Amino acid sequence: MRNLYQKISQVLETTVKKEFSLTPPCPLWEIPKDEKFGDFSSMIALKLFHNQKDEVLKAAKRFKKALEKELNLEIKKIEVVNPGFINVFFSLSALRDSLKKLLQEKENFFKVKRERKVLIEFVSANPTGPLSIAHGRQAVVGDVLANVCEFFGNKVEREYYINDEGNQIVLLLKSVERQIRKIKGEEVSSLPEGYQGDYIEEIAKKIVKQNPPDIKTFTLDYILNLIKKDLSSLEIKFTHWVSQRELMELGKVEEVIQFLRGKGKTYEKEGAIWFASTLWGDDKDRVLRKEDTQFTYFACDIAYHRNKLERGFDKLINLWGPDHHGYIPRLKAAIKALGNKEDVLDIIIIQIVKLKSKRKMSKRKGTAILLSDLIEKVGKDAARFYYLTRRNSSPLEFDLDLAIKSSFDNPLYYIQYAHARICSIFRKAGIEKIEFEEDGDWKKEEISLLRKLFQFSYWLDRVYYSLEPVFLIEFLKNVATFFHKFYENVPVLCQDRKIRLRRLSLCEGVRIVLACGLNLLGIKPLSKM
Repeated sequence: MRNLYQKISQVLETTVKKEFSLTPPCPLWEIPKDEKFGDFSSMIALKLFHNQKDEVLKAAKRFKKALEKELNLEIKKIEVVNPGFINVFFSLSALRDSLKKLLQEKENFFKVKRERKVLIEFVSANPTGPLSIAHGRQAVVGDVLANVCEFFGNKVEREYYINDEGNQIVLLLKSVERQIRKIKGEEVSSLPEGYQGDYIEEIAKKIVKQNPPDIKTFTLDYILNLIKKDLSSLEIKFTHWVSQRELMELGKVEEVIQFLRGKGKTYEKEGAIWFASTLWGDDKDRVLRKEDTQFTYFACDIAYHRNKLERGFDKLINLWGPDHHGYIPRLKAAIKALGNKEDVLDIIIIQIVKLKSKRKMSKRKGTAILLSDLIEKVGKDAARFYYLTRRNSSPLEFDLDLAIKSSFDNPLYYIQYAHARICSIFRKAGIEKIEFEEDGDWKKEEISLLRKLFQFSYWLDRVYYSLEPVFLIEFLKNVATFFHKFYENVPVLCQDRKIRLRRLSLCEGVRIVLACGLNLLGIKPLSKM
């Protein structure tokens, strides 16, 4: 059953398509910063007719009429405000009915069925060493986006692309082989550009002891197991692990080059094969196969994305590090050259992570601080939470000391405490199942908290369309703040039975929303602290 916000979204979307024959710009609405502008506001008329001022107000009035027709019993009033805002005020009875449905349906109350097949590729770190704290941020953002897409009814697959060919792998093997010779007592020359750290020595020792048939396979398997162990400690699992080497061995890279050649989208120059990517907006053409017949990384990437599309995904989402920013135009060009719309692929750049702490973190296994060391210090839940506290495009300073602090200064503690406090209230009340009660005069604090709960739909939409999990963090902090203030000013376990049941119903609504949000973040809601 659709909730109030979902119903309004449906009316706006239907009106855009039916009366204006246009594609609706999502999201269709927003939450006003001031309650005097209503529970819900939409700029849809402004977005559709921003270059036609005379049409904006006309369109806004048509949207108002459609909303009043479909939701007349649930709306207190609708305002059209210059230059074309549509402000919707819900009736208190509609909000109370929504609370009753929320208590019955729990998190399903907020779910929306948006059927599409989505592939999210994230982390995809070169298998040349354990994951760093920067990789951890990509991992958590990708996993939460997958959770939210699944919540909205998408069929989601999580994928890790293994770059197990190329110069970095060659350098890794040289580093291991040098260490093997050193263990055997041989004199070895320095390898300043090589991989350092305890894990190189550990691999070399195992190879000397076990004498595996193929050093490359053994080394890559060992490192992939380290990576999988780190991801498991964050409770992150992948549907598929796709190997670059296997794509090459299966002839997929050669196939895509021949496909592009057959479409007249490549040319030969100085013995190399080039992709004419400037025809699709890139700043220069790109080499696919070098003069020495070696495939470039870009050629492998085109083959990989063609493989994704052949598997029938409606949307591809890639999470990349900041050093890949300049790579976006060429891959977008390849997507179009393969015969697809550019918007089938979203590329999110996840910015760098720095650690802030009075404690010194070890770099004993190389030059970077490892993800495993961070998780050991703060735990899985705090690691996941603090990775999400900034927009993807903003550098993140991970405050280690704050993440382990048990006080209201710590936002995760503050949110978890709100959930645990509600559980404590129910234990004191001796009630396991809520009897919904809506009668009586609702206090201002009760109504404000009630309104805040149902804004969850909006913030979920923001995450879904913007691919920014930070909006979910901000909403949960806001709900926790509203609840703590409510609890301090309004007695929940009062003597009057009807008032007590009503306020317990409201508390349970808050708990459901907090639990749902935390679960989407991959964080366990706590019942005791």
